[in-house]
Amino acid sequence: MPGKYRVRRQVIIPLTLTFAVLLGTFIYASYQIRLDDYASSLENRYQRVQQIFASLTHNRSMTMLSIAEIIADRHRFQDAMLNADREMLLHHGSTLFQRISSGQNITHFYFHDQSGNTFLRVYQPERVEAASMRYTKLQAIQSDNPFWGLELGSTGTFTLRLVYPWHMDDELLGYIELGQEIDQILQELKTITHIDFLITINKEHLEQSDWENGMQMLGRTAEWDLLAEQVVVDHTLELTNADTQRIMNSELLAADSGLSLNLNQRNLRARSFPLPDASGKIVGEFVMFKDMTDEVRAFRIFIITITTFSLTLCLGLFIFAYIILGRTDRRLHQAHQQLQLELDNQASTNMQLEKEVRERKRAEENLGQLNEALEERVRERTQELHQLNQDLQTTYRDLQAQQTTILQQDKMACIGQLAAGIAHDINNPIGFVSGNLEVLHSYSDKLKRYLQQEQELAQKHSPQLWEQLHQHRQQLRIDMLIDDLDDLVSESLEGTERVSRIVLNLKGFARLDDTGEQLADIHECLESTLGIVANELHHKAEVVRDYAEVPLVRCYPQQLNQVFMNLLINAAQAIEQWGTITISTRRQGNQIVVSISDTGPGVPADLQQKIFEPFYTTKPVGVGTGLGLSIVQEIIHRHGGTINVKSCAGEGTAFTMILPVSGAES
Repeated sequence: MPGKYRVRRQVIIPLTLTFAVLLGTFIYASYQIRLDDYASSLENRYQRVQQIFASLTHNRSMTMLSIAEIIADRHRFQDAMLNADREMLLHHGSTLFQRISSGQNITHFYFHDQSGNTFLRVYQPERVEAASMRYTKLQAIQSDNPFWGLELGSTGTFTLRLVYPWHMDDELLGYIELGQEIDQILQELKTITHIDFLITINKEHLEQSDWENGMQMLGRTAEWDLLAEQVVVDHTLELTNADTQRIMNSELLAADSGLSLNLNQRNLRARSFPLPDASGKIVGEFVMFKDMTDEVRAFRIFIITITTFSLTLCLGLFIFAYIILGRTDRRLHQAHQQLQLELDNQASTNMQLEKEVRERKRAEENLGQLNEALEERVRERTQELHQLNQDLQTTYRDLQAQQTTILQQDKMACIGQLAAGIAHDINNPIGFVSGNLEVLHSYSDKLKRYLQQEQELAQKHSPQLWEQLHQHRQQLRIDMLIDDLDDLVSESLEGTERVSRIVLNLKGFARLDDTGEQLADIHECLESTLGIVANELHHKAEVVRDYAEVPLVRCYPQQLNQVFMNLLINAAQAIEQWGTITISTRRQGNQIVVSISDTGPGVPADLQQKIFEPFYTTKPVGVGTGLGLSIVQEIIHRHGGTINVKSCAGEGTAFTMILPVSGAES
């Protein structure tokens, strides 16, 4: 049957789309929640890593502090420093450096004089140039207390340094400085946390040659040009150069949820954190890699399980709906058959009625024939009255023509009186309605102020009462009712204004018989037209008026209003979103120049010569007839004036009308 499965199809398809949207929304929400969980997990793990890293650096610093105290208490070091005996200091220091280097991984050992200048590098005695005044040394000198922290060396190595003020009998001998490369700390950190790291240093803090020498000294490959602004100084994860570039150049690396990576069949999450030195200055980035393989696998299993369950449930619901809707279709089919049977019965009744109508028409035709015979007899008997009848008909035609003229005049007068009466009858009640709406608007403002004061007083004197009032107010939707009341009053006032404008139009219609030429103010014509098309222009453009002093013009005001209305509506329709319509007037000798321009897309140069032709339009089909500008040109010419158009593609269109002040010559 026609439309047999229409109900089933109209229900099954939307139901399928609904389940698909819900399932997609659930999967997307689960993914976003998972990203938030990744961000939280990375942040928590980073905080934990920071704590462990701080603990490791503190323990290493305490170890170096104990070593420095032992060195400071030994007399052979004290005597060598007092006598400025560099050879003796190197002899004893080298032996000690071998032990602490192998046992405690100490890589840097300095003796500084009282001013902080380097007296001896035990680990590199051949270097005699002065060491830079690092932050840890400066803080130890200023505070006269041991100070330690992570600092970036000139070779690009990141070192944990301790500077110890060396005193003997309250006399400052100099400073002992010990240092340890961060490599061992990172390896121990990886062993504890099971997380891989990558450390980069900003190139602005390094010299290429010094850094390359430092990497060579540590037995590492120096890739200065691998990254644009950073160099990799250490990492615990095996990465290719391409992997390193892809990781460090990704914008997601600094995101809360981090960057997802697949390396060696492992799902990793990488996130970068700023790397400060002992002074707190950011010198590079600390990239942390967390293995998310198990979490990703569990999430995928969860999504597959939920999707399978949802699809199974949806299939069951679809089968149930398919069966139920099939029953509904069958009931509708039965109802359709019953309705078709009743329609067939109705058609049979109509055929009987048509038969009766045909019989009645035949009877009327017979009566017509009898009537014609009777009329023939009447014409034969009234032969002698024919001439008199012709005279009466001639007189009747003359009277009928005069009566038609009088009726036309009376009709126009009655229409004018009717329009004036309607305008008068509507104007008075509209005035009452408008006044009452303004009073209602005032009452609404007072009611809102009263409710606001009531809330403030209740909140000030009794918070519990204020809470009850607030809940009751929300239940009754008082705020929404007051806002709707303001909107209703505003809309009603706008409606009364529109009715008032209609009344003014009716009053103008009551004076339509006054079509003679008269003096008119061109600005009043423009403003009255703007008032009529204000709703058309309000949402499309800003109207800019540039009026100059011009004299009164002898014209037909209604026709000029029609010209202005056509041009303004065309300008509004030409503007696609929002623009400006400029109206300017000026005097030019015994003429007045009126210009209406817009900021629309403009008219191509090859089409500007055709726009005044009848039935030619640039608007889409159904929007314009192509007669508007043709009528405008005819009215302007009728007034003895001229009109021209100037348009540039992308800049807009301007219509300029030149009208004589004295009007058109008769």
